[in-house]
Amino acid sequence: MIHKNRLTPSVLASAMVLVSPDLFAAGFQLNEFSTIGLGRAYSGEGAMGDTAASASRNPATMALMNRPMFSVGAVFIDPEVNIDGTHVSGQSLKAHNIAPTQWVPDIHYVQPVNDRWWLGASASSNYGLATEFSQNYAAGPYAGKTDLQTVNFKLSTAYRLNQHVSIGVGFDAVYGRAKIARYAGESGKALAMPANTQIAHLKGSEWGYGWNAGVLYEVDKNNRFGFSYRSEVKVDFDGDYKSSIPGYINPFNQAMNLGLPYGTNGSTIPGSLTLNLPEMWEVSGYHRVAPQWAIHYSLTYTTWSQFQQLKATSHHGQTLFYKDESYKDAWRIALGTSYFYDDNWTFRAGIAFDDSPVPADKRSISIPDQDRLWLSTGVSYAFNQHASIDLGISYMHGQRVTIKEGPYTFRSTGTAWLYGAGFNYTF
Repeated sequence: MIHKNRLTPSVLASAMVLVSPDLFAAGFQLNEFSTIGLGRAYSGEGAMGDTAASASRNPATMALMNRPMFSVGAVFIDPEVNIDGTHVSGQSLKAHNIAPTQWVPDIHYVQPVNDRWWLGASASSNYGLATEFSQNYAAGPYAGKTDLQTVNFKLSTAYRLNQHVSIGVGFDAVYGRAKIARYAGESGKALAMPANTQIAHLKGSEWGYGWNAGVLYEVDKNNRFGFSYRSEVKVDFDGDYKSSIPGYINPFNQAMNLGLPYGTNGSTIPGSLTLNLPEMWEVSGYHRVAPQWAIHYSLTYTTWSQFQQLKATSHHGQTLFYKDESYKDAWRIALGTSYFYDDNWTFRAGIAFDDSPVPADKRSISIPDQDRLWLSTGVSYAFNQHASIDLGISYMHGQRVTIKEGPYTFRSTGTAWLYGAGFNYTF
């Protein structure tokens, strides 16, 4: 058993690369930072400024808020991710609903200081995962159970330069907690181990830090553009590596491509791993094209090419784990519309396309990443000029993909429904 405050770098590497097939964001990135955004497929987020949640996407949008604002909500994700395939041995590789349902909460607050300065704080999630295969699954070393949760705490400020231009900056503190278990699967036969033998276990946590910035340009009261940037977050994990697999298995493991963790015969050795979470650029627009209609759009560019490998090493330079990722930069494009029915009701809809950063030959069954299409709709109801609620729903459809991992060939399909509810209060 690994102490709860220690991290196993080899297994941690696996945990971090296996992020968010259940949430269907590009690579292992999440978009679910607000319910009102969910209803428009997160289109135009860097230029909206309609709730306190906007500040977590572009801090400069706080300049649109003339009173203190509070927003809280959650998105419920109901995914269906299935794995299929047959090994050359004839062993079935079917696994259905490997991603359980998940809640993604968020909370945001904006405080005007005067007519030129604003302060903001928020907590939301940028990364997350929960997948679970049977303990007897044939490809156990590539499957098992993985649970990763992250929270991004943000502090930000904005300043209005003039009637057209506002700027904002913020600080990000990302807290991650991981649990992971891996099993021998049919590879255990070569080691005289049952398929459900737990060959690795992890429970640990760590912090990473970054920053964000944004600009808001208001052409007039009905037209504005937003530009935002979120920096790379570097997370350095230091801890212990431990495996119950005998050390003499290592050469055999590599030669047979068994996919087992590095064996230490039960002993513990120190190790470290650096994970680089990529930077993100976003351009957004909002246009009130008619008294009751508005359109909004976003183009997001994530520099996933910064994520080239996962490598865990001992303090003596010994490689404990290595996985070539070779991610490529990826785009997300979103378009939406809002209909302001009256002072109480607002309806919205959106469509988006997520470009996967994972090359076809680098996919894994715990991250069967794929290009995906979003279809979203939502509604807001204002009880009065202070309080309102938001409801949103999205359907995401991913392409069917083939995954080759170790000696196995898998096929994966994935869809998901997302349901959100939020509450806003203006003081």
